[in-house]
Amino acid sequence: MCGAVHASDIAILGIHRKPPMIDHDAITGLCELPLAISACPLGAVKPATVKNSAGEDVKSVKVTAERCMFCGNCYTMCPAMPLADPDGDGIAILVGGKVSNSRKAPMFSKLVIPFLPNTPPRWPETVAAVKNILETYAKDARKYERVGEWAERIGWEKFFEKTGIPFTIKSIDDYRLAYDTWRTTTQFKFTSHIK
Repeated sequence: MCGAVHASDIAILGIHRKPPMIDHDAITGLCELPLAISACPLGAVKPATVKNSAGEDVKSVKVTAERCMFCGNCYTMCPAMPLADPDGDGIAILVGGKVSNSRKAPMFSKLVIPFLPNTPPRWPETVAAVKNILETYAKDARKYERVGEWAERIGWEKFFEKTGIPFTIKSIDDYRLAYDTWRTTTQFKFTSHIK
């Protein structure tokens, strides 16, 4: 789930790098085309009349590849538009999210590894990356300190240095809404002046 990724200590996110394929033979029986079209946040999915494998004209959709951001919303509405692709699929690792506001305010996770190959059934690269992060955190964190709290305390530069994860341009946090929401939280700290 895309929201849970940003609230997790360590998140493993499946990513796609190619637009969905369209099964024109099955689409009208599996999908409500207006839902598939409206599910696209960038308007990349448009109605189309195409020929199916039998050469018949069928109502379907087309995808403008340049507009597609590979989010998978169309697939959630229409199983005849799968994104699964062995060459384009991969895994991203995000670190440092939390919903709890005990001790420190809630935090969004940060992208630390933008792409690992999708290598089922055991995903050795992903397992090694998560194990590395956890072992580094376990050696260095304070009691009850969450992964994101630890990274914030030592600094994200040190996080990359200690874990040995290469920093890439994709790890730069350019979340624009932060300008308006910086240091806004529901967490309050009161000091008692009652004698």
